[in-house]
Amino acid sequence: MRRSSLSRKQAVSFVALLLVCAAQSALSQFKTEIVNSQGAAAPCVGIGPVGAPAAKKCVELFLDAGFLREDDAGATGLTVGTTGNEDGVVVKVEPGSVADQAGLAAGDRIVAVDGKPADRTPGELARMQSFGKKGDTLHMTVRRNGAEVEVAFARGAGTAPPGPRAGGFMVMVKPLINWQGQFVPCIGIGPAAAAAIEFCNHKFEPYGYIKVGELGSAGFQVDTARKEKAVITGVDAGSAAAAAGLQAGDEILRIEGKPLTPSPGETVNEYLFGKTGDQRKVTVRKGKEEKTVTLTLATPAKK
Repeated sequence: MRRSSLSRKQAVSFVALLLVCAAQSALSQFKTEIVNSQGAAAPCVGIGPVGAPAAKKCVELFLDAGFLREDDAGATGLTVGTTGNEDGVVVKVEPGSVADQAGLAAGDRIVAVDGKPADRTPGELARMQSFGKKGDTLHMTVRRNGAEVEVAFARGAGTAPPGPRAGGFMVMVKPLINWQGQFVPCIGIGPAAAAAIEFCNHKFEPYGYIKVGELGSAGFQVDTARKEKAVITGVDAGSAAAAAGLQAGDEILRIEGKPLTPSPGETVNEYLFGKTGDQRKVTVRKGKEEKTVTLTLATPAKK
């Protein structure tokens, strides 16, 4: 059984590695499917005489970036809604699954996984929504002294942590990064390396990844632990945010016109992602009562 918290239709296939070997009449192909918590599937593909080590290196880099081999991704048997009134609510439990055996049922609302609340804090959402490319204009609405203030400024250049590297194998690696500092190692080898990497860039962009070299800085810091509102704790001196008038103590209300509203269902699916055998403590609300169960992620069924 596949990881049921994400449907197959939600998974998007990516070409993570394209290896072209010229003048080969009979080519061997090596392929391993890997997947991340957002349901994005990335086949590591190697073709030709060096296909096996190329595919192996691709897999190693993606595993370091938080992906799992598709067959290793554990299943809970839960399908969790991500929209409307079903956001964060169990909409289906597979009969006989570990979730079923633990007594979870459709209609249960998941409030925490491993003690982490399903609702992201406003500060975390502000960090997520202010993430983007340097030079792009960021529009924000803040509350200051009881009044709403509109500000707009271009992101400055950001500094990314060290990304994944090829480790000596003859491959080209151009990492992407998301708001959490997680990497996707776009990989190419051979004459079509540049095209493979560009294809990878476009396919991961809808999931919030950008090129490391294009990383921007919003120029301010937010209290990510505070649960009731997003408050700016500091503004970088000389930054565009400072020039736009942002101040410590400002409360962020909207970014790009969007309120800081989380999707508990998407957060739950992220937290439930893991290897077969991993355990997750899931706290659900049944009516007025809360119940915590321990789920051991099961081996997915073979396709």
